[in-house]
Amino acid sequence: MSNTTVDNLQHITVTGVFHITFGTNVRLLWRLRGFKVMGVVLMLAFVFAPGYLFAQGCVQPPPGLVGWWPLDETSGTTVLDRSGLGNNGTATGPIGPGSNPKSVAGFVGNGLNFFSGSGMHVPPSPSLNFGPPAVPQNMSFTIDAWIKVHGGPILGNLSLRNQLGYAVAFADNGMLRLEMGTGSSTNTKTWFGPAITPNTWTFIAVVVDRSTQKVTLYTAPVGGPLAATSPPPLIPNSANAYSGSALLIGGCSGDTNGCDTVLDEVEVFNRALTQVEVQSILTAGSAGKCIPAQKKGMTWIHTASNAVAGTITVGCSGCDPYLGDTVCTQQLPLLCIYKPTPPPTSPFQVVPPGVNNSNQYNLWSGGVVATTPPHVGTFAHSTDATAYCQAQFGPSWRVAEFHEGWAWNFQAYGGTVSAPAVPSTRFWVHINDQPAANCWQTP
Repeated sequence: MSNTTVDNLQHITVTGVFHITFGTNVRLLWRLRGFKVMGVVLMLAFVFAPGYLFAQGCVQPPPGLVGWWPLDETSGTTVLDRSGLGNNGTATGPIGPGSNPKSVAGFVGNGLNFFSGSGMHVPPSPSLNFGPPAVPQNMSFTIDAWIKVHGGPILGNLSLRNQLGYAVAFADNGMLRLEMGTGSSTNTKTWFGPAITPNTWTFIAVVVDRSTQKVTLYTAPVGGPLAATSPPPLIPNSANAYSGSALLIGGCSGDTNGCDTVLDEVEVFNRALTQVEVQSILTAGSAGKCIPAQKKGMTWIHTASNAVAGTITVGCSGCDPYLGDTVCTQQLPLLCIYKPTPPPTSPFQVVPPGVNNSNQYNLWSGGVVATTPPHVGTFAHSTDATAYCQAQFGPSWRVAEFHEGWAWNFQAYGGTVSAPAVPSTRFWVHINDQPAANCWQTP
């Protein structure tokens, strides 16, 4: 506990639970939860009481956040993703107070006003892929945002080219709408949710739950209750939320007197949020969500080459197999392995001549390794990392794992991104019993 009198809130750095006195009879009491000072916007939700100013700080986002665009930009064309997965967007034109997109007051900090066709594009990404080749239970997702619109599109990747993808919009009938393609121009599935009051800040959320085959749509005005509907139809197996196209946020084709869209705090999760979790985002109000620490993943290097045996050693060498060591948005190769399961007499199972297999921490793996072109570590699941290996090298390959030998290092045939030079560029490696050390989830 601390008691401090300040003249300029921007020039203090604080932690814990604090009383701050303004003058003689107004005090600010808050529990610090991840806000920023020193010139960066401090977002707090205030409730007044006699002599006191109480503030509830930001709330932690629910798990599974794969895209978060606060839309606080006031210039340039880059729109930052705060999920830590690097899904940054590019605006269709320079952002500014008199531009299109237009920087305006949002519900949490700033927001962006899209009109006359403006928007922002987020390139296709494995972390935003909610269709095949992901397994069905990994194809659920949730979208939420604060909107202030007359009507028109909010976000989506629905493609006229292949009739796949999804689109969320403020429909002409005044309701929240989700569309999802099935590959047929005559069979797009549509779900309508609660009504939205035009040109008024409204919280929206769309939950696509593949386990129940239901879509739930939520809306709530500022300070109002959360309305929810789960309308028919059930989600068919043919519905595919991934079109291969960029995710378009905004894209309103009208003008400022018609289809005019102000968006703020747009989020995408790679799972179906519960109603309690959706409510928590709504309850945060103008305090918003706390920006999470950047997620890290484990990386290894090529540590040695054995010219006699024609093998190499790859290993941890400074990695962190518990919490990860490299920010997941960094582009690095992925270490892949081909490890057949033939009879014990196979050359892969027999330790090659010239290989020292006496060190428990550097055993022969019985496989061949290779590295992919550089890629951000933001795969949604380890199965997606394996799919990337297979796209490069073939169907029997998968992402290499920490315990291919015993642990920490292993020997294999093959090569890496900079072989035979060592040490090599670092590359992503999976670990099956330390989920906090992976950029991706382990199904």
